[in-house]
Amino acid sequence: MRFHMLKFSVILFGLLGSALGQRSPSVTTPIRDVVQSSLIAAGSTPFHLKASITVGREAMPSGEVEMYWLSPDRYQRTIVSTDFSQTLVVNGTKVFEKDSSDYFPLQLRTFVTAMVDPQPILDAVRPGDQVLTKANGAVNESGVRCFGPNGAMCVWDKFGMREEVAASGHGVVFADYQPFEGKRIARVLTNASRLGEEPMMLRVKQLERLDEADSKWLEMPDVTPPQGQMRFLTRSESELRASVLSSQEIIWPQPLDGAVQGTANFFVSIDRTGVVREVKPLYTANERTNDSAVAQLMRWKFKPFDVNGLPAQAEGILTFTLDTRAYGPAETLTGTEARKLATGIVDPDVPAGKYLAGTVYTMRISIDADGNMIEAIAGEGPLELWQPCFDSLKKWTFHPLMENGAPRPYRANIIFPMP
Repeated sequence: MRFHMLKFSVILFGLLGSALGQRSPSVTTPIRDVVQSSLIAAGSTPFHLKASITVGREAMPSGEVEMYWLSPDRYQRTIVSTDFSQTLVVNGTKVFEKDSSDYFPLQLRTFVTAMVDPQPILDAVRPGDQVLTKANGAVNESGVRCFGPNGAMCVWDKFGMREEVAASGHGVVFADYQPFEGKRIARVLTNASRLGEEPMMLRVKQLERLDEADSKWLEMPDVTPPQGQMRFLTRSESELRASVLSSQEIIWPQPLDGAVQGTANFFVSIDRTGVVREVKPLYTANERTNDSAVAQLMRWKFKPFDVNGLPAQAEGILTFTLDTRAYGPAETLTGTEARKLATGIVDPDVPAGKYLAGTVYTMRISIDADGNMIEAIAGEGPLELWQPCFDSLKKWTFHPLMENGAPRPYRANIIFPMP
């Protein structure tokens, strides 16, 4: 939910969101190359790697990754995290795989891939994705990055050069490059920023040459049959839509500001049973619709995807025509009409008699088809009444407007008379 005290802040927030939180609507694709080398290419030096994972702005510990690698067909990888854990041993044609669940989270999978090989991330770049690398001249070895009109604003990064590959669904920032056996390997990986996305970091704590004589880690307790091994697919939009089992309609909410019409596209990740597990907004003409659209997409159901008859986790991009006035009443509801759609109504905590008789405070709100308040903006009245009125409004429970038996979104003006 978004809330704003002044219209100016709404406009400013929208501009920042467009600059920092979305892919570009551009159709051009930048140069796809990074300094990060592959550790797992054929003929590479055997290695032992340990990495830690943290999540959140306070960098709370979330997991660890350890890998022993001799060759592309002889390695062990162990992932231990709060969301997913895996032990994978590959020894020639034999594979042992033990997973804590049937779904491999997107960002975690992206990190454990990118830390040893950037190519799959580069291959995931789509037109409009932001790519800021040394190869395309967007960053340099000094760690100084300049942006804004004529590069007037510059920042320095303590990790030195940072290369960002904001591939759809698989964004990575490579930083803190250090040498290893004639290659340059990023020791810090973070997720490419998108508005509202929680920061995640993988830090390579140890990377050393592996003694080929020590290969006890290749021993496996059992061999996992093919149906028990995870597989991953990228599907086109037409393939995704052909597999949807539920309605493909998005009931767009009615934001209070911003574009009324435009385009919206989302990256979806689907588990092996056809259940949507993650949705990431990529570009939306009006970002205020994102939370509602994501919630609806999370309810979609797909036919399970497979590779040669074996179940697979699938992902891809869905594109929609956004129209924030296609559903619900064309006009803003009055306070009286909106109060009939609300329960748990409480008045603002304002001392009686503090304001002149007849003083009122108005708030503009937007409610989606699920009854969620997606936005609240200050209207008319004394500015200091914003907080108590908003605190009051957060306690209300709203219901969607029903039209022909179907729930619909709406906008409303809520008027608070002062005691």
